[in-house]
Amino acid sequence: MTIILSCLLLHAQPEIVVFDAPGYGTPVSGVWYECGSAVEGVPLGALGTGFVEFTSAGVFGANTLENNWLSPTPAGPRCGFLLRIGGDELPMFAAHPPREGLRFWGHFPCADMDFGEQFRDARVHLRAFAPLVPHDYAAAEMPVAFFRFTVENTGMLPKEAAIRFDWDPMQDEVRRVHFFGEDPGQPQVPRHGLACRVAKGSYAIGALGKGWTLQHGKDETLMWCSALKMLQPGESADVLFALAWHFPEWDSSDGERLRHRYAATYADAARVLDAALPHGRAIEAAIVRWQERIYGSRIPPMLQDALINGLYILGRNSWWMDDGRFFLSESFTGCPITETFVCRFNGSFPLALLWPECEKATMREFIRTQAESGQIAFGFGTPMGTKTPMWDLQKPIVSTEFVLTCWRNARLWNDDVYLREIYPAMQRAMRFALTLDNDGNGLVNDAPGSDSGFPANQYYDVWPWYGTSAYTGGISLAALHAMEAAALRVGDATFAELMRETRERAAGAFDRLLWTGEYYRLYNDPAGMRRSDTSLTNALCGQWFAFAAGLGRIVPEEKLHATIDAVLRLNVRATDYGAVNGVRPDGSIDDSFAPHSAVITIGEVWNFCAMTAFAGRADEAVRLFEESYANIALRQRNPWNIPWSYKPDKGEISWGIHYYSNTCVWTLFQALDPEGYEALSR
Repeated sequence: MTIILSCLLLHAQPEIVVFDAPGYGTPVSGVWYECGSAVEGVPLGALGTGFVEFTSAGVFGANTLENNWLSPTPAGPRCGFLLRIGGDELPMFAAHPPREGLRFWGHFPCADMDFGEQFRDARVHLRAFAPLVPHDYAAAEMPVAFFRFTVENTGMLPKEAAIRFDWDPMQDEVRRVHFFGEDPGQPQVPRHGLACRVAKGSYAIGALGKGWTLQHGKDETLMWCSALKMLQPGESADVLFALAWHFPEWDSSDGERLRHRYAATYADAARVLDAALPHGRAIEAAIVRWQERIYGSRIPPMLQDALINGLYILGRNSWWMDDGRFFLSESFTGCPITETFVCRFNGSFPLALLWPECEKATMREFIRTQAESGQIAFGFGTPMGTKTPMWDLQKPIVSTEFVLTCWRNARLWNDDVYLREIYPAMQRAMRFALTLDNDGNGLVNDAPGSDSGFPANQYYDVWPWYGTSAYTGGISLAALHAMEAAALRVGDATFAELMRETRERAAGAFDRLLWTGEYYRLYNDPAGMRRSDTSLTNALCGQWFAFAAGLGRIVPEEKLHATIDAVLRLNVRATDYGAVNGVRPDGSIDDSFAPHSAVITIGEVWNFCAMTAFAGRADEAVRLFEESYANIALRQRNPWNIPWSYKPDKGEISWGIHYYSNTCVWTLFQALDPEGYEALSR
C-alpha cells in the first residue's frame, strides 16, 4: 500500500480517452492508469463464483475464492507472473514494486495491461478477464480467471519469450496441500495443467498456446506453469493462462449450508480448468462483442466507462446457489445484508437486462417469503443471511418498490406469462402498502421508528422524515401507476379502477402537500406540525423509476422541470462533485442529520441525472454525471469501489464501500439511448 500511495503522488491525474484496443472493431473509451495508480483493482470473477482482484500494478490483490465473503484476503506474495523476453525480466508479484511505464485499463470483467518499453525490441500486452457474458449462464457460473499474453518481436533477431504463472495456495503455515496425481486414487489430473486440493476445495492452473512449449510443475506448495516460444523478427504470438478454483460449500450466517451453482456442474478445479481453458478465447471474443455494443452506442465515453465498470459489483457481491437462488449483498465489506430490497430497487437494472433468469430467481424468493399481510421483506438477513426475512425496516418504501420492480421486469421482457405469475404478489404488496396511508390521501406516509426519528425507516435511514415526503410519497404514487398498468394488462378491470381512483387522489395530495411554488419540498406533516422545505436531489425518485419502467410522467410537466431547476440551482451548486442530498432554500447545506443529509449519495445523483435526461434535458444530465464520475474515476482513481456517499467538500468516500445500488447508472444509458439499451436484453 505504501508503494501504491507513493506512486499516486508522482502520477498526473488520469483522463478518459477514446482509443483502439486489441480485438475491438470500434474505438473504446476508458482510463489508462499508470502502474499502481488506481486505488483498487478489477475483481476477476463471474456470477457468485468469488473473485480475485487484479490491480493496476499488475499483481494480485484481495480474493474471496474460498467463500471468505466478509473478509477478502490478499493473494500470497508468491502468486503472480514472471516474464522474460530476450534478456529482459519483469516479475509481477506483490512483493515487487510496480514499475513505471506500465499502463492499466479496466473494463470489467477485463483488465488490460500495456507494458510500454519494458522489453527491448518487443511489445507485450496482457488481457486478464473473467467469463461474464450477458445471457450466457454456463459461462457465468465458471470459477475461473484468464490471462492472455500477446508478445511481438519488433527487433531484427530471433527472441525467446518465456512466461511463468505461479500460484501458491497456502493461506497459513499449517495448511496441507495435496497435488492431484501424487497418489493412486487422487482426483483426475487436468489435461492442461496442474491441480491441488486444500481444505474445503481445490485450485488448478494451466496454459494453452499454439506453438508454445508448455510445462507445469510444483515446488513444495507452489504450483507453476510456463510457456516458452522463440519468436522470429516481426512475429507475434499469444498464450492463454487460467486459474480455476472450486470451493463448493459454505454456511450462511443463519445456519444454512449453501452450495455453489458451479458445484453442480464441476467436481473440482481440475474439471473447471479442462472445461474453461479451451474456450477462453471464445469467451473473450464474446465479451468484446457485447462491450462493442456499449462502445458503439451514442452515449458519451465517460458514461460508457461507468456502465461497463459499474458491473464489477456483480463479480464482487453475488451468490448463485445450486438450488437456483441468486442473491447480491448490499455490500459484503461495507454494509452486509443479503438482497436489501431498497438497494436492488436501484441496482438491479443491468441484472434484469443482461441476466434475466437471475433477476427472476431473486424476485421469486421475495415472493416466496412474502408475509400473509402482503408485506415484502427488507432483505434475507445479515451479515450473510438467506432464510431470515427482515421485516419493518424501511417499511414505507419496500412493498411499493417491489411493485415497481415487478412491473419494470415484465415490461422489459414483454412477458405476459411472467406478469400473470407475479401479479397476485404485486396486488398483495400494493394492498399492504395502502395500509401505510395514515391520512387516506392515497400516499404512503413516512413512519420513523420513534418520535425522535430513529430508525428513519426509509432509504436515508439516519435522516428522519414525517408525514408525506416527496421521496416516499412519490414512490408510492409511481407504484399506483404501475399497479394500474399491470391490472389492465392481465384484465383485472376492478382493481385497475381502484388504482386509478387512488392514483388521482394521491396525485392531488402530492401537489397540495409538497409543492413550495418552486419545487417539491422534502416532507410535510400537518398533523404533527412539522415541515421541511429542504430540496432533496432525488426527491422525485418515483418519477425517475416511472420513466425507467415506461410509465411516463407522474407529476405535472412544469413542476417536474421546476424541480429539476431547483436541484441544479441548490444541490448541484453546493459541491464540485455531483449534488448534495439536502440543501435549504437559501443554498445552505442541510446538516441536520449530516451523515445522510449533508453528503453526496452517488446513486441518487445518477437517478436525478437519468430523470433529467428522460425529461428531455440530456445536456444538463450528462454534464452533472460527468462531473460526478470524474471525481470517482479520475480524481479518486477508484471506479472499482463506488460507495454509498461522498464528502461534498473533498469528494472523498464518506460512507459505505462497494455498493449494490450504484448500477442505477444504467438508467442514464436507457434515457439517452433507449433502443441501444433495450437491444441488450436480447
